[in-house]
Amino acid sequence: MEFKKISNYKEMIEISALAFSFEKKDQGDLEKLLRKLDENGRYFYGVYDEETLVAACVVYPYQMRFRDSIVTMGGIALVCSRQDYRGKGGVRMLLSGTLESLRELGHSVSVLYPFQRDFYRKYGWEIFDRWQLLKFSPGSLRDLEFHDVEARDMAFPDEQMKDFYREYASSHLNYVVRNDADWQDRFYPVWSSQIAKRIVKFSSKGEVVGLMDYSINSDHKDGGYFHTILTFVHKDENARRAMFSYIKGLSHQVSKVHLWQPATFESWPYLSDRPDECTLRETSMIRIVDLMKLSGIRMSTPDLSITMKVDDKQCSWNNGVFTIGVHDGILNLERGKEDEAELEIGIGALSTVIGGRESLSRLIEIGLAKPLEGYKGTDIERCEVFMIEPF
Repeated sequence: MEFKKISNYKEMIEISALAFSFEKKDQGDLEKLLRKLDENGRYFYGVYDEETLVAACVVYPYQMRFRDSIVTMGGIALVCSRQDYRGKGGVRMLLSGTLESLRELGHSVSVLYPFQRDFYRKYGWEIFDRWQLLKFSPGSLRDLEFHDVEARDMAFPDEQMKDFYREYASSHLNYVVRNDADWQDRFYPVWSSQIAKRIVKFSSKGEVVGLMDYSINSDHKDGGYFHTILTFVHKDENARRAMFSYIKGLSHQVSKVHLWQPATFESWPYLSDRPDECTLRETSMIRIVDLMKLSGIRMSTPDLSITMKVDDKQCSWNNGVFTIGVHDGILNLERGKEDEAELEIGIGALSTVIGGRESLSRLIEIGLAKPLEGYKGTDIERCEVFMIEPF
């Protein structure tokens, strides 16, 4: 078998439709999606047995906030394989080849949404962010006071909205700093279970102060429609209150709202009663593609220095001993000596620590990092993580 770039996106239609059980009515939209991804410069990778495509994936090249810096992130999606080739090493070759390609392209980290965590743990990914899903009726929102904010519903963001989002994403959590192709992906395609995808612009005195994109979805179980809101960003509390007031006004159109927020978001100031549902969803997994490429990023954590022996079974360039230091908020990585190692850690566990999901002390406590004789108790603190980019 051979790993290589897929030259024609149409080769992925059949294999992905079967792998993800796309209904016949959605297969036309699947083809349109793949065509759009190809036009927008996404990467298509595959593993071939002679002329037969046996495994494939799509990579979204993103710029994402990671700790306190913007890094290059490869979002891996639509990982699929032929049923008659499963268990024969095709996906392993696909992921290994994709990681090597991402390194050559300069990507520091990779994120994916797993169908099964343990499967991707074998290849170095580990748990990353967590989302809070709130379900409530628009009418259950309080009557909120706000001033000087106007709302405009649009089919696609204008340049002023894009600029506002770019600035917000560059300084908050783990948002992707969307370019034009990323925005197009957000609104395309509209699947058969959806009525539309839209975005609302909230402005005050000619300045954008908030954005909310949404899809209108058919509720086949209970009938009616509900809004799914992913992007919900705002300049200040006044803008946020205006946005919730706008949602309250949707009560004649939709029966439910599904709102995705960071795990720390508090809904009680905006709802008159408890939400119908409030659940934490652990969604994405993260992996460091090239550890040394993270040297120089900003991290809001106390100064520290620790030498680790890193094990990476897929990416040999990440194997070995590294001294990881933070001084004045800047991460520095250097190759270290074997006899200086203070602990042993796998690349997946290190990825979730550097990414901010878990502290180093917590991973030692649960056995995902092994302290050695020279370990001095050095910790790497966690931070809030939340990446709201469907791909």
